[in-house]
Formats: sequence, structure tokens, C-alpha cells
Amino acid sequence: MTKALFVASAILLCQVSLVLCDDNGRAVTPQMGWRDWNQYQCNINQSVMEKTFELLVARTRMVNGTAMSLAELGYNDAGLDDCWQLCGKYGPNNYTYHQYSGEPVPDTTKFPDMKAMTDKAHGLSPPISVGFYSNNCDCKDHCSGPECFAGDVNFTLAMGYDSIKLDGCGKEEDVLVWSTLFNYSLRMKGGKTAGGLPGIMIENCHNGLYNGSHRINTPYYDTKGELVCPFHMYRSSTDIRPVFGSILVNLNTVPALAEQRLSVPGCWAYPDMLEVGITNMQGKMDCGADGKQACVPLSVTESRTHFGAWCIVSSPLILGMDLTDQATVSMHWDTISNQEAIDVNQDWAGFSGSMYMQSTSSTQFRPCGWWMEQCSFPTTQYWYKPLSGRDTRGSKMAVFLMNNGDSQNSLTLNLQDIPGMKDVKSCQVFDIWGKQDKGVVQGSTTYQVMSRDSMFLKLHGCQ
Repeated sequence: MTKALFVASAILLCQVSLVLCDDNGRAVTPQMGWRDWNQYQCNINQSVMEKTFELLVARTRMVNGTAMSLAELGYNDAGLDDCWQLCGKYGPNNYTYHQYSGEPVPDTTKFPDMKAMTDKAHGLSPPISVGFYSNNCDCKDHCSGPECFAGDVNFTLAMGYDSIKLDGCGKEEDVLVWSTLFNYSLRMKGGKTAGGLPGIMIENCHNGLYNGSHRINTPYYDTKGELVCPFHMYRSSTDIRPVFGSILVNLNTVPALAEQRLSVPGCWAYPDMLEVGITNMQGKMDCGADGKQACVPLSVTESRTHFGAWCIVSSPLILGMDLTDQATVSMHWDTISNQEAIDVNQDWAGFSGSMYMQSTSSTQFRPCGWWMEQCSFPTTQYWYKPLSGRDTRGSKMAVFLMNNGDSQNSLTLNLQDIPGMKDVKSCQVFDIWGKQDKGVVQGSTTYQVMSRDSMFLKLHGCQ
């Protein structure tokens, strides 16, 4: 079968079975792992990736008295982002990183043997799955024909990748075609990726075409009430930046999707990669009250609040820090290894988590992203997520109280304010950050929370 006929057949298949295109068993819980972009941008190569694989499985740090690796905590996928390709002009159509045949052109000076790289990850203990990246932004390509879709899918599978991030910069914008090609190809090959996983996991980073009134970048329910989501995680926001204003901008894109039940197992809303431990500020001088100061990395407190916020809304947890920077890893280890926080993120009791209350007072932030100079958000925000009771305490609710303000604030937890708990009079409380029981709350209690800090709590034994 020619590539053009192969793509045409795949498109027909997707039209027949649109909803089930990516029901392949991946991302039943929010994906956890690592991806290089936030720290490395284009300064990435095979050596960095392979060293990261090794550090993900290294048992060099303790968790509750036991030596444990990041992979054992759940961070068992490593993603390669942009700049793996060799930019140029190829063939009569001047494709920028595809041959005339549609096959992508890797930069072999940076990645001399991609298949050996993924084989290394798959051979570790525990195995690491590896993610790829396409529809690239660096030297974005104008190829939109079947040869490039087929070429990218064939290359991704041949190189042994287990997942893919589809960006929105090039012209390969039909995520339905991507989804169908990957799943069809794998069914023809026995159904599993090179890492032994059941199908390719797709991250949709603003890659989609309009389908009637719907942009396929975002899932939706069709007229029969079936969820249309031909991917496993999708960007709800613009690109994140390691400043607290940007964290709030991205986080606050999630509630509207959660309330529409558009963040569910196998189809997670994703406000972008974690900025915990990111030290590459790209030389920006737009921070401070006057917007003219050098930007500095998020503090440990801000990073912990950022991590907890991603946990409470069931976002994928994708690290990006330089794992060879032992001082930075040590600084944030208690946050990223907090098993109680991770448990909230990975638990499912029918709802992905959202905000239930916020203050009328607001706080100004500068900057608020790569392209947003300033913004304003409520000084305090209250978030919740129902839990299944699977932990040893039988926890049924998690709450996350954020102080976004510039100074200490009093945050009051009123049990009856939490959705689904209007008749609850008391609960036992466990402090996730403090790793200790806080006793019984009768009706309400007030916490003193420092600037940019948070209270992350599990509730059990509620009556």
C-alpha cells in the first residue's frame, strides 16, 4: 500500500469510529514523567537524554526511610521535545525538516542513534518509556500532505518511541489523522509499542482542526453524549513560564474544563509542564514591581504550591529540571517525592478537581507568562477533589488552600463550603505537606498561610 492510500484508509477508519480512536488503555491516570523543554530548549542531545534515563531509575534518595527512584514514584516516562531535527530545505517543495518522501530528518550530530537511545530506556529497571515530538516549532514545516503524516508516524514507531507530543506550529494539524495512523499502525504490528505499552499515548499541544463548531484540540461530547477525545492529554493553556503569575494563568484554565467533565481518565486537561526546579530563566529582565528586574527561579514554597495545584486538578505531572543538578533536586525532593500529594493526583472518584471558592480581593503579578506583561488573581483560592477512599485512612476528599498574596493570610476551611459536603459536621484532617494528622475539624478551622504557600489536606472519617 502506498503512503497516500495508507493515510486515506486511516482517515476513513477514523470517520467510522471517531470516539474510539484513542481508547487504547493509556493514561488511565494522569501521566507522570519528565520532558526536556523547560530547562534545555534547543540545547538537548542524546547524551543528556540517556543520562536523564539513568537518573530517573537511580535509587539515590530516601522516601519515608526507603531508597526510591523517581521512576518508582511514578515518573517513568522521558520525553524529547523540539530541536531534534536538522533544519534545512529538502526536495522541490523546500520542506524544512522532511525529505520529499515525508520522512523526517534528525540531527545526527545531536542524536547519532535514536533507536539505541530508546532501547537504553526500555532496558533499564524499571523500564522508562520514551516520548517523541512532532509538528515542530523550530523550523516549522509547511508540509501538510499524507507523505509527512505517514513519514512521521513510521519514524516515531521505527525509533521505538512510546508516546508523542503534537505541537501546533507546523501544518500537520489534523490530530484525528495522527491518532488513527498511530493506532492502526500498531494494530498491524501486534498492538504494543517498543516499550511494551498498549498503544501510543498522544499529548495534544494545540494541534487540531475545526470540526464544525468544535476545535479538536479540546475534547467535547457529541450529540449522543459520547466523549470525542482522540488524544490522552491536551493543553488547556498557553506555554508556561517559571514565574508565579504564569502558574496562576495556566492553572486557572482548568476549572471550566473540569466542570464540563472534559478532564477524565484517558483524556486529561493539562496546564503544561511543571516549572519545579527550572533554573533556565532565558535571561529575562521583566520581573519585579517595575518589570525591569532579572527573573529568578520559583522558590521552594512557590514550587510546592505549583506542584500541589497540579495534583489537585489531576494534571499530568511532567518534571523538567536538570536531574544532574543535585543541589536543585535536593531542594525540591520533598515536594516531588510526596507520595500523599501524588496519591491525590492519581486517585479517581468521578471528578478531576476544581476550584470551589476564592476571595474578592486580588493580587497583581508581573510578568504572567512569555507574552503577558501583568495580571491579577484572587489573593486566596480554595480547590477540592473527591477521593475514592483507597488510602489507609479511607480519605474521601482533598482540599487545597492557596495564598497567592504578597503577605501571610488567614484561610478558613469550612467543611460545608466544599461541594458534596453541605451536611458534613466534622472530619479528621491529614496535612499532606506536614505529613501529619491535624486532628478533628468541627465545622471549620482557620490556618495561617504564608505568602505563595498552601495547605494541602486530606479529609477522612467525615460525619
